[in-house]
Amino acid sequence: MRVTAIIAAFAAIVGAAQAGGWHYGLPDSGLAPSYGKMEFYTRMAERHGEASDFSLQSYALTIPLADPRKTGFGDTLLNMQLDAKVSIINGGGTFRLENETLYNLALPITFITPMGNGNRWTYGAAPEMAADSETISKGLDLTLYAFYTIKNSEHFNYSLGLAASPRFAEYLVLPMVRFEWTPNERWSVDLNMYELRALYHATNRLAVGPFMSARGGVWAVETERGARMLRVRSLVAGVTMEYDFSQPGQTKRVITAALGSPITSHAQFCNRTAGKDAYESHHYKPGLYIAVGVDFRF
Repeated sequence: MRVTAIIAAFAAIVGAAQAGGWHYGLPDSGLAPSYGKMEFYTRMAERHGEASDFSLQSYALTIPLADPRKTGFGDTLLNMQLDAKVSIINGGGTFRLENETLYNLALPITFITPMGNGNRWTYGAAPEMAADSETISKGLDLTLYAFYTIKNSEHFNYSLGLAASPRFAEYLVLPMVRFEWTPNERWSVDLNMYELRALYHATNRLAVGPFMSARGGVWAVETERGARMLRVRSLVAGVTMEYDFSQPGQTKRVITAALGSPITSHAQFCNRTAGKDAYESHHYKPGLYIAVGVDFRF
């Protein structure tokens, strides 16, 4: 995607936002973090020949910069936040990184326009930096996204849309699919982009169930051949849990935990232009996946 096209699209979004009467407000908690998560992948050996090994730790934090319930123009709501993440990738054998600590900083700016009958448009842009400490300028990117949510009933809604970014390699544009289904009072099933869950609500506060998710990341990293893109992809399956610890009168506040296994993991070095030009690829055996988090974004 041409850089000029990305800039023009982003300018159009900003221009539309400037029309009409603005109102702005922070969450009641101010700039306090609204989301945090820690993820751990234990050491995994390579599938063929065990020439290398791989493990990963990541620490993510979200700081709200606007409360969409208090911010927007006309009927359109605005959500803005700062997403920060530090990932530590430990490689061994033939898989080596010059710098094992990788950084992500993103500033998603999202507009939500109600369309009646519970339907809504959601669209926006997310400038992002994803790189190690030596390749920050090569890790800059911009994602544009838009999707339409249809409320089919009180028990089912779904969203369809597209996201476009240079980091999506040869595809440039990827589909966005989401749905939420509550067949009865005890069960809920939801697909949020690349994570599918089925939760059993044992009480009004506790929910437990299986999940399957595609996880990973793309970073600009320094290698012996110069700056390259590192793409890490894993398919993780296991059991997840949510516990709502909010008090009467408070919005939903959730502790999350997950235990599972990366069924398959793939680490690849390539040029930025396309995933087909990879010059080094590693496939890993299953390992152990553990995640814990807290979420106030409701």
